[in-house]
Amino acid sequence: MALSACVRRARDAGLNPWLAAFPPLMLAGDQGFLQYAGAGWAYPFSTGILSLHPPVYALFAIAVMALLGFASRDSLRNNDSRTLDKALLVLAAILSTAALLRTGVLPLAALIKFPLVMLPTIWFERYAPFVMPLFLVMAAYRIWRSHGLAPMTAASAAVPASEAPGLWRPGRAALAGAAIALAVLLWSLQSSVQMSFFLVLISLAAWLLPAFVPTFLLYTALVATVMRLIARRDAIAAAALVAALIPFGLWAMSLSTVLRAKAQERAAVAAIPKVALPANINGVVIEGEDWSLMNCARGRMLSAAFDFGDVLTHGQSKSPYLRFTRATANSPVGRGSPADNAPAEHILIRFPRRPAFFQDRVPVDITSPPVEIYSVDPGGTRLVAATYTALNRPPAFPPMLTAYGWYVGDNSTTSEIMCRSVGQFLQRELFDKLPPVRR
Repeated sequence: MALSACVRRARDAGLNPWLAAFPPLMLAGDQGFLQYAGAGWAYPFSTGILSLHPPVYALFAIAVMALLGFASRDSLRNNDSRTLDKALLVLAAILSTAALLRTGVLPLAALIKFPLVMLPTIWFERYAPFVMPLFLVMAAYRIWRSHGLAPMTAASAAVPASEAPGLWRPGRAALAGAAIALAVLLWSLQSSVQMSFFLVLISLAAWLLPAFVPTFLLYTALVATVMRLIARRDAIAAAALVAALIPFGLWAMSLSTVLRAKAQERAAVAAIPKVALPANINGVVIEGEDWSLMNCARGRMLSAAFDFGDVLTHGQSKSPYLRFTRATANSPVGRGSPADNAPAEHILIRFPRRPAFFQDRVPVDITSPPVEIYSVDPGGTRLVAATYTALNRPPAFPPMLTAYGWYVGDNSTTSEIMCRSVGQFLQRELFDKLPPVRR
């Protein structure tokens, strides 16, 4: 039924009927997902529908059929856009091949004996859907352009100056602004949100009003003024361009303000009185309330090229301390040897919950947790190094405007990101300041 409707619509728009097989082929790419359509919710969830790939091909097919419905009669029959049509055919061939691979019609198992062919084929199937947004933008432009074309006649050959196209091109500017806004939105979400690219595509609807619309208006105004300046360089075009650049100037001011605040923060941390790292380290004690951070520091210390002696953790069991050695480096957090006392002279790595460095109303950046290194000896406990990072992130690049201000990235984090930050601090403030070999 979908193929029949697409054939009639393609023939009416002036396309070759065989091109109408493209949208149904995209639907076939998600046949494993679409077979549950109309089955309610209990049966699909019980059979594990969430383990399937997101229906990217099905959503793309619906978008293509919607675009095909906007084309007027015989509007796509003209041949004035041969380069654009050839590019669309190439993208359609790429996506059709990827859909066939996904359906299993072209089984990859037959290529097991040919790894030099199988690996590129797998990469092709995985990354070919990335051209879907490009295809949609180019197809929308092709349809939009066809609406403004008419057969050339003698009456229309001479166009009065008063009826000549204006210097402003709002339609083209809106199309370019939409493409730029979509690219900026996909780039920002993919680089900051802890989601795969296909899940980001599915979640675009939730970002339509709060992020896409403001960003679209931002870049459409810029593109429109640039096109106006190219058409005629005069004072109006220059003034319009300056006005369109004002939001980007505000973005630059926000970035500069955050960077200055970060520099002041680093200077304040550097101004805290500290002592030098002791020459001899007879042990390491790690304490804090976050077990994942303590376990991260324990693994870093026991896997380093330096012999720090025993590594003890404090506050993770009924015993005062738990002792770990290189032989038990991979043991679970609570499986160390109980110990009642720490060495008289040792290094203390502490993960404070909220350091006194921060004011009461200043939030802590959880992606860079606070860490303190102390030198402990009979003379007392003295600070060696510390890292404190307030939650004050700069606006992301490229600029993306949302309903809440400039987009600064996702505020969520993972234990791997936090552990990476802890490892970089220990490498910079502890490992790099020790002699090359301490064994």
